[in-house]
Amino acid sequence: MAEFWGTVTELWRYPVSALRGERIDWAPLDAHGVLHDRGWGLIDAAGSVASPETERRWRFVPDMMARIGKDGMEINTDGAIWLPVPSDAANAAASQRAGFPVMFRPLATAMNAANTDQIAPRYDRGHLHILTTASLLSLAELLPPDVLADVRRFRPNIVVEMDEAGSGFPDRQLIGRQLRIGDALVSVNEPCERCSFTALAQGDLPFAKEVLHTIARHGGGGFGILAGVVEAAPIREGDRVRVI
Repeated sequence: MAEFWGTVTELWRYPVSALRGERIDWAPLDAHGVLHDRGWGLIDAAGSVASPETERRWRFVPDMMARIGKDGMEINTDGAIWLPVPSDAANAAASQRAGFPVMFRPLATAMNAANTDQIAPRYDRGHLHILTTASLLSLAELLPPDVLADVRRFRPNIVVEMDEAGSGFPDRQLIGRQLRIGDALVSVNEPCERCSFTALAQGDLPFAKEVLHTIARHGGGGFGILAGVVEAAPIREGDRVRVI
């Protein structure tokens, strides 16, 4: 029998890996997760994918934004003008921001699936990243008062408000279980290991190394959970989440 676990309160999509994404009120799923999520990457002239968590030259990337507009994917480098991707205009704007030539390229769905038109993804892990408000609150209590546990640092696809929130990071208890989210079914595979991306400045969020250090001390390096899609169906804010 399915056990009610919580309610979907936020849905997010990140059309370009490492760029800021967009909050959405419904998310169509396919076998690879949220449709259009992390479908593109930003690369340099040598074909290296932007890695702001490891290379300082890419630190500008989390200040850029990506969304799915009415005519397709768009990026924004300056907070004002949205440019279609792929396009020479988008590549030129991103190159100007970077200070060296870059371009947008589609990502393969897995490391071994890239073809001549695609590049390998930055990560080859679970399709969906799920985070709970309970874990966010627990992290906030561990951080210094001037450091926010802002959901945008962690780039989840789904944020769940738990019916009965326990202490610590309770979403970790679901590893190996299945969740029915609305009509979709997902399988929770592993904790979401964290890197220095969580500490990076992005938008109005300042650099905060304490976030990653606190997760390393209290979460074993993990924060949130990763899941694969078993049965695809659209999910919406307000959907009930049940543990199978």
